[in-house]
Amino acid sequence: MPTLIVIPARMEASRFPGKPLVEIAGRSLILRVCDQAAKVGGAERLLVATDSEAILQHVKDAGYEAALTSSRHSSGSDRVAEAAGDWQGMILNLQGDEPLADPELLDRLIARMEAEPSIDIGTVGVPLVAGELLLQDRVKVCVNKAGRALDFRRLYDSPPEAGRLLRHAGVYLYRAGALAAFSKAQPCEREKAERLEQLRALEMGLIMHVEEGADWAPGVDRPEDLKVIVKRLEES
Repeated sequence: MPTLIVIPARMEASRFPGKPLVEIAGRSLILRVCDQAAKVGGAERLLVATDSEAILQHVKDAGYEAALTSSRHSSGSDRVAEAAGDWQGMILNLQGDEPLADPELLDRLIARMEAEPSIDIGTVGVPLVAGELLLQDRVKVCVNKAGRALDFRRLYDSPPEAGRLLRHAGVYLYRAGALAAFSKAQPCEREKAERLEQLRALEMGLIMHVEEGADWAPGVDRPEDLKVIVKRLEES
């Protein structure tokens, strides 16, 4: 089943305006994400979806494909849905602030969904490290023994009675029909309260698989995160 990678990138991120074009060790953030995405062997096409002419031209000048999308989208998945158009395979939503995304783990996720047609959406989880349970900016996913997502929260006071917790990495692999249905559905109350769009998918009854990896490198949410990325690049 053909897989399209869509990288949503907006210029006016609330916590870090202009971050897709910020340089990290001589290459822009958005191009570093594209470079990692290009290593995913299970994908047939790579597309940056943006609301910015500057990002559009920057990406095209580097030889990658890009498309201009509406500036009114409230979530990355909505932008991805517009960019994907009538694509009939699977669509991987890889955020434009993930310059160290793991291509091998993403290939495993694609292979999983190709092998298990009952899965509507795939995502990624990794073990929590000390102290993360009480950090609101580390989203947690509760999974059952089969790796299916049961719940997502920003904060758990204590581990849940059913399932086990992983740190959620905000990457999503949709079947085309699931993405179309998701983007048309209204946000649910828990989604609005937690600011987690994946809760909408669970309320809709969509089956979400969590592919577990050993680690998922941090993304770039704030300017101070750039130091972490540079350090990891130097160590790699």
